[in-house]
Amino acid sequence: MGLPQPEETATWSDADYFAYDAVNASAIKQFAKSPKAYGHYLRNPPAKTSSMTLGSAIHCLTFEADAFEDRYAVWDGGSRRTKAYKEWAEQQEGKELLTVDEHETALSVATAASNHPLLKQLIGHPGTQLERALVWFGFFGICKAKIDLLHYSEEYGLIILDLKSTSSELDEHSITHTIGKYKVHLQLHHYFEAACSYYRLPTNNTPAKLIALYARTSAP
Repeated sequence: MGLPQPEETATWSDADYFAYDAVNASAIKQFAKSPKAYGHYLRNPPAKTSSMTLGSAIHCLTFEADAFEDRYAVWDGGSRRTKAYKEWAEQQEGKELLTVDEHETALSVATAASNHPLLKQLIGHPGTQLERALVWFGFFGICKAKIDLLHYSEEYGLIILDLKSTSSELDEHSITHTIGKYKVHLQLHHYFEAACSYYRLPTNNTPAKLIALYARTSAP
């Protein structure tokens, strides 16, 4: 059975993407630590945290705002430790759950990110694809990636952009530390290989802009 074609992966839901068995950037980051860490990651996939849910909501509001109401529900009834919350949560049919404060934070961060000059320039451009899932045969075998913003045109060339939300400061020292700690450079290179396979470009001499765009989840 061959790999799913780009026409198929273009229509994948998040569930389709996560269900497909292939090496992703998160796995490669673990392998960079040690083979033992990689094996543990495969046997014990991490549970989604509230920070991860907030990050996903920010991505959705930035790149796929029309899909937000289908994917997320916002609780405005106070404490999440109540019976009312549990009953409400059971009725949400698989949606991700946010509090009012989390929703306001996600909306504020997404608005700030959307106002970035580069995103304004690229979103809506015919050479831009958002939340693009790709599968290819790479260095680690069958690989997969879901790229926040993938762009290729004669006007701008190849651009890969990944939106990151952080509670840290955005000074050079903090960002450099964060990129190293979370191995963002490996993730962007993984995406670069995906893009080169998709566009049939050589990886050894294709110029590209690999961008991690950071947005703070706290003021300013």
